[in-house]
Amino acid sequence: MWLVEWLHDFKHYFSRVPSRRQLQAQVEAYQQILQDRERQQQSLYRVISKIRASLDLDVIFQTTTKETCKLLHADRIAVYRFDDSWGGEFVHDFEFSEPSWDEVWDQKTVWDDTYLQDNKGGRYARNEPFYIDDVHNCALSQCHLDILIQYHINSFATAPIFVGQKLWGILGAYQHFGPRHWTELEIQFLSQVATQLGFAVKQANLLTQAHQKAQEIQAISDQQEILLNLIAEIRESLDLDVLFKTTVKEVRKVLRTDRVGIFQFQADSHYCFGEFVAENVLPEYDSAIAVRVQDKCFGEQHAVHYQAGRMQVLSDIYNANLSDCHISILEKFQVKAQIIIPLTQRGVLWGLLCIHQCRGPRDWIPSDLQFVRQLAAQFTVALEHASMLAQIKNQANQLTQTVRSLEVVNAQLEQLSHLDALTQIPNRRYFNRKIEQEWARLQRNQQPLALIMIDVDYFKRFNDGFGHLAGDRCLQSIAQAIKDVLQRPVDELCRYGGEEFAVILPETDQQGATHVVKNIQRVVQKLAISVPEPFPTSTPFVTVSLGIAVQVPNSESTIHSLIDQADEALYIAKSKGRNTWAIYTAKL
Repeated sequence: MWLVEWLHDFKHYFSRVPSRRQLQAQVEAYQQILQDRERQQQSLYRVISKIRASLDLDVIFQTTTKETCKLLHADRIAVYRFDDSWGGEFVHDFEFSEPSWDEVWDQKTVWDDTYLQDNKGGRYARNEPFYIDDVHNCALSQCHLDILIQYHINSFATAPIFVGQKLWGILGAYQHFGPRHWTELEIQFLSQVATQLGFAVKQANLLTQAHQKAQEIQAISDQQEILLNLIAEIRESLDLDVLFKTTVKEVRKVLRTDRVGIFQFQADSHYCFGEFVAENVLPEYDSAIAVRVQDKCFGEQHAVHYQAGRMQVLSDIYNANLSDCHISILEKFQVKAQIIIPLTQRGVLWGLLCIHQCRGPRDWIPSDLQFVRQLAAQFTVALEHASMLAQIKNQANQLTQTVRSLEVVNAQLEQLSHLDALTQIPNRRYFNRKIEQEWARLQRNQQPLALIMIDVDYFKRFNDGFGHLAGDRCLQSIAQAIKDVLQRPVDELCRYGGEEFAVILPETDQQGATHVVKNIQRVVQKLAISVPEPFPTSTPFVTVSLGIAVQVPNSESTIHSLIDQADEALYIAKSKGRNTWAIYTAKL
């Protein structure tokens, strides 16, 4: 009896053992998954490289949505940007769709999702992606479903875009043609692209702020330069008509306003009569020259305040509580906004410096007010050369500080545009410029130029094993270690792309380049960056392969030939099993 039971159990056990064909199918399925993951990572690297290749946010988004749409085989990739109330809109310039779906959405489609507004970003604020294979077979609210149907959306996958710690928007992939099953790899890919877009937006914001600051400093510098020139003109000119005409012309130009005039009060009129004695005005507006102005209100109520140094600043004359007679005078000269500065002579109110905006209201900025105030002061002290000399020296110091600040900002912008964000070493753009400069210089001097191409061995598998953050730290460590090897100021380490670096060694022969390569191998090995198990190398640590090429630049060779030779030497080093180096040798 026990034998029968044993045979029964034995038969039942082997009936559950997979057949050879089933095992082969499982292996093939697993291999397909690995291949899919590798293709996804390669695609992601291509997208990230294109994101990091530009500083223009529009170009970054347009390129990324186009590449992502093609890689995911989606009908549309779009970017939804939040506003302050957690509503938002799809940005037309930041989307890409297949030609057959171009007309489905209008430009700048506003889509205020009440769930996102009520929950301040909802799941996206928690950095969670969201996807639905078939909108018609899921638990969506009717209002949400109606919106999706309106825009012919049958399936979608979305991932949040964070700029720093702030939820900036959503990157969405949409299917119009019909339902679609979104795989885990596709959702992961979309999320990784959204993360890179967040980095790009943050970098673009920093660049924009720096650029705006540089523009502000440049504008102040221009104003100060014109101010100093006018001060010199005031001090040197003996012809007041020439001085006035120069002043109104330069002030209108620097403030980009519609009219600048100098108004002089009629003597013994108790500031009730006067006329414009100088003016610079755009041709579409009426001239105010020699127009006699009568304003008893000014003489009776306001002259004393201007005598004391009052400056009037109006952004909109119709919202400034002016009297009807005052508005009537301003309308006569088509004024919508203005700055009025008193001009005194020997402590007595002589006239007014008038800056008019005629095309519409204008918010005057502090630098505008400071500029006109300083200019008017020079008229007041035109007869007091001693005090004016002290003020000129002060303005000169301010101008020097402004120029220095501008130089610092410009240098920071230049450095930022040539710096790799991850490794903080020069990027590919800087590499191209540097090697061209050295090639031209060494061609004139007939000195050798050495180039070392460096590739981190099996970096893709390292990333797969430990993740992208560990991969980033690995590249940062290797970059710093190689940088420490280079002793001469002329030697340059650049990130060539991905996990590949390049070292430019001017005036260096093969022996010198070989010495540097050995030191690079040594310091990388000394880092002892562990590799995941299993790993195809014999050493338990990350290694590098290196290729050396050396040329004396001449008219018959090119920079590209040097780069190709270094690449070929690198390929030889890899073919030898990696973790080694090779020198390019010309083929006979």
